[in-house]
Amino acid sequence: ARFDTGTSDGESSFTDISGHWAESEIRRAAQLGWIQGDPDGRFRPNAPITRAEAMTIINRVLNRLPEEKEDLLEGMKEWPDALPGAWYYLAVQEATNSHAYERKGEVYERWSALNVNPDWAQYQR
Repeated sequence: ARFDTGTSDGESSFTDISGHWAESEIRRAAQLGWIQGDPDGRFRPNAPITRAEAMTIINRVLNRLPEEKEDLLEGMKEWPDALPGAWYYLAVQEATNSHAYERKGEVYERWSALNVNPDWAQYQR
């Protein structure tokens, strides 16, 4: 709820969520642009979520999105099952690599430096 800015311009007309226990939350997350369904208009609310889907949702909620591969940096950690061109490639790279960044417009970011040995304690509260 604390990430819900009230700004909503996404699509929320999934064909398979009517009556689902999380219908209103699914619609709100879609309106906020955090989730998208299949090209056929389905969300599949009871399907298991994949690593790539989870990373994509978290990045969207946190507003951490590189727009294209050129926004990333050489030397980053990469996964053998997340290849450039895959729909989830940028989301996986964003979630995998600690980095500094600069805003690229209102939505996207461009990495400015990799944090090779991040001090994770600075992120704890």
